[in-house]
Amino acid sequence: TELIIDNLAYCMTTMVEKEKACTEGIGFLANMDDWKFENFSVDYCFQFMKMLQGRVPVRVRLFLIVNPPGWFGKIWAIMKPMLAKDFRQKVFMIKQEALSDHLMQDFEELLCDDIAVGKAKTDDIVSDFVKYRKFVEDKRSIGM
Repeated sequence: TELIIDNLAYCMTTMVEKEKACTEGIGFLANMDDWKFENFSVDYCFQFMKMLQGRVPVRVRLFLIVNPPGWFGKIWAIMKPMLAKDFRQKVFMIKQEALSDHLMQDFEELLCDDIAVGKAKTDDIVSDFVKYRKFVEDKRSIGM
C-alpha cells in the first residue's frame, strides 16, 4: 500500500511541472478491470482517496472509476461519506463505453491499451515516462 501511494504522490508531483495541470487540474482514470476483492483494503482505499482529494500536489478535477466490479458498490457506499463533498461530485463510476461522455474527442489514441478502447501502448508510455524522469532528475542533481 505504501509503495503505491508513494508512486501516486510522485506522479502527481511531476504534474505540477506543467502550467496547465497547475491551473486547470487533472483527470484521473482508475481502470478496475480484473480487480479482485483481495486487491482491496480500507486503509489502501482511504489513503488513495485522501491523496486524490487533496489539493496538493495537484488538484484532481475528474476521477473516473471505470468498469468497477459488482462488489465495489458496497465498498463505495462506505468510502463515499469519508470524502469531501466537492470531491465526491468529481467522481463517476462508469463502464468504459461511457468514457466519451467525460473525455475529449479521439481520447482513445492517448488512452493506455490496458483498457479495451485504449490505443496507446502502455509499455511505451511507462518507458518514456521513466526515461524522461531520469533525465529531469539527473539535470536537477547536477544543478542545471
